[in-house]
Amino acid sequence: MTVFSRNGLALLLFFVSSSAMASDQWVQGRVVLHACVYASSYEAELNLAYQNYTLPWGTSVYLIHGWGGLDNFVPFDWDNTQTLAVSASAPYTWSITVRSTISNRTSPKWYEHFDYVWKVVLPNGSTFYEKGNGSTWGYYAANLSDVTQRPCTSDGNFVGPMYPLTVTSVEKW
Repeated sequence: MTVFSRNGLALLLFFVSSSAMASDQWVQGRVVLHACVYASSYEAELNLAYQNYTLPWGTSVYLIHGWGGLDNFVPFDWDNTQTLAVSASAPYTWSITVRSTISNRTSPKWYEHFDYVWKVVLPNGSTFYEKGNGSTWGYYAANLSDVTQRPCTSDGNFVGPMYPLTVTSVEKW
């Protein structure tokens, strides 16, 4: 084995072994039409999870989120911004469910994506933000159009399957 191929193999093994230590996340969602009448309000339910095997015990995770879409066909992002504490759901994993009305027949505004950042507070008090890129104001955006079925319900409950949502890392400087 040549020095070049040995170094290349070592580098490949480093990336493979490091990928198991990196953070991971997933978002699933569903949308329902309330009151099965023409153009009633749509409500979304999203399940988000953040996993990071490198974090020490005692770490706290928060979800900073808002909604993006169109208002009179003018795009916007980070509407209705909130910060929520996220509960640990398994070792090194935190999960949360978020619900919101995403369109209403009396409003020209509708949400098309869910904008968010994971705020991670370590036991020593230091904080970092997981946003998928190195830009100053970057964030993740989950695409609500991935929910292909939007059933109606009269009782206010969510029905239908959860769909995995496409998540994009948005760079903003």
